[in-house]
Amino acid sequence: MNGQDDGRTSSHFAAGAVAGAVSALPGASGSTMLVIFGVYERLLRDISGFKRFRGDLRFILVLVLGLAVGLFLCTVLLDFALERWETAAMFFFAALIICQIPDVKAIEGREGPAGASWWAAFVAGFAAIVLMAVLEPREPLEPSVPLMAAIGAIFVAAKILPGISGSTVLMAMGMYPAFLDAISELDFAYLLPMAAGGVLALVLLAKAVWSCLKNHRTGTFGLIMGLTVGSVVVVLFQAVGSLDGTEDAPSAVVGILAGLAAGLVMRRFARLSREGSTAAGIGIRRD
Repeated sequence: MNGQDDGRTSSHFAAGAVAGAVSALPGASGSTMLVIFGVYERLLRDISGFKRFRGDLRFILVLVLGLAVGLFLCTVLLDFALERWETAAMFFFAALIICQIPDVKAIEGREGPAGASWWAAFVAGFAAIVLMAVLEPREPLEPSVPLMAAIGAIFVAAKILPGISGSTVLMAMGMYPAFLDAISELDFAYLLPMAAGGVLALVLLAKAVWSCLKNHRTGTFGLIMGLTVGSVVVVLFQAVGSLDGTEDAPSAVVGILAGLAAGLVMRRFARLSREGSTAAGIGIRRD
């Protein structure tokens, strides 16, 4: 393996780890991170066809390993951070997502003003993510094998379209505590059915989403942008709700500054990752 391959492997693992960690955060989209790291379309293309899957297996395995590591570490740390620094953490998440928006637009590759189809898709995406967030949360559901399979299917389905927060959907449906507990405690009695549900959703939906990206790119990215901006609104709403008078203002400022700093670092790393993919001949298709 040469140095260039090592570098790409490391960047792919890091992209997966960041996406996995972000996936655990309510209001944040891990698949949007795959978009800004420039690996989303490659992954979607690979899993939508067996031949491409087999030919790019190393890339898929490295990325999935990163996703698993990031998701596990974040679920372990999430309760700790939110319990002790809820306000700072929520404003950190909001600032981090805001930093994603320019990269999503750059990857779309659209030149000139957006058309009616883009704006219609944007409004639909924005409304969908905000509506899911304002649904009255139900009481947390008791874990069971069918429930965990449903959680896996919902979580992966949300991951296929960047901008959708699987964690937000699970919270709205009262499934989020069971999701966190199963992963942080490595409860394989529930992790296995959750994985089975996720694989089923992946097989059924990946090809359809890949077809949309190839044949309806403008509308698809309008939807993605609407979902991303909607995620920012959701997290900001949650962050403001966590404020307890002016005494929490310093924590909010610290969270925003830390989120912007982390976002800028991630944008820089994502840009280097995309440049490495381009050098390897892995372009991003534009209609």
